[in-house]
Amino acid sequence: MTRGRGLFMAAGLIGLLAAAPAMAQKRDDCSAKENQADLNACYGQEYQRADATLNQIYKQLMAKLTDAADQALLKTAEEAWIGFRDKECDFETVGTRDGSVHPMVVSICLTDKTNAHITELKAQLNCPEGDLGCVHAH
Repeated sequence: MTRGRGLFMAAGLIGLLAAAPAMAQKRDDCSAKENQADLNACYGQEYQRADATLNQIYKQLMAKLTDAADQALLKTAEEAWIGFRDKECDFETVGTRDGSVHPMVVSICLTDKTNAHITELKAQLNCPEGDLGCVHAH
């Protein structure tokens, strides 16, 4: 093994270990599942719920924007963010790619990143007037 590849594999292992606490903090209904197929399905459903919430917040923020150019910027930003999130989770879960746990780990990654983005969009949605770092309707 070359030094570069060894460092890459070590970085991947560190990434998986760093994700372990987040995985442990998931809702009890998923952690109570008794087999990998049920775990995969449960965490997949958890991601679907987070994605539905993200879509609701996105629609609310889009409705707040009255300028078509601002709406186009939001749409472009969200499309780029989704692409980033998906590729980042592809990378972060490379260590489990060939295992039965992979769908669960991908779902957890997608859920965590989606929930973090929901927090960001909610901050934009509920931004106080005068905050220059926030979106305001024109």
